[in-house]
Amino acid sequence: MARGAGVVDPKRVCIIGASYGGYAAMRGAQRDGSRYRCAVSYAGVSDLNVMLKYDRSMMGKGMVEYWKARAADLDAVSPRYHAASFGAPILIAHGVEDKRVPVKQSRMLVSELQKAVRIS
Repeated sequence: MARGAGVVDPKRVCIIGASYGGYAAMRGAQRDGSRYRCAVSYAGVSDLNVMLKYDRSMMGKGMVEYWKARAADLDAVSPRYHAASFGAPILIAHGVEDKRVPVKQSRMLVSELQKAVRIS
C-alpha cells in the first residue's frame, strides 16, 4: 500500500530492520526521512564497500560483482557517507560479537551522525 493511499501515517510509522534490513532502515531514514517517524537498525550495513571487502573472504567475488552491477558508486548508496541528510531519528543496535555484520558497520555510522550533529 502506498503512503499516499492514506494507509500509512508518516507521523506514526517506523522503519525497522536487521542486517540488510538494517541497511534499508538506515537508508530510509537518510534518503526518505520525511516518510518515517523513526528508524531502527539492528546490525545494519552502513558502508557497502567496507562490507564487501569483509564479505569477499566469506562469499567470494560474485557478491562484489552483484552489488557493483546494481550501484556503480557504492559510496553513493552507503548511509555512512550521508549522515547530514538523515531526516528521521534512528536507533542503532548491534551485537559486539556479530559474525555476519561486524559491529564496525554501526560504529562508523554513529561516528558520522555525531559529526553531522556537531556541524549543524
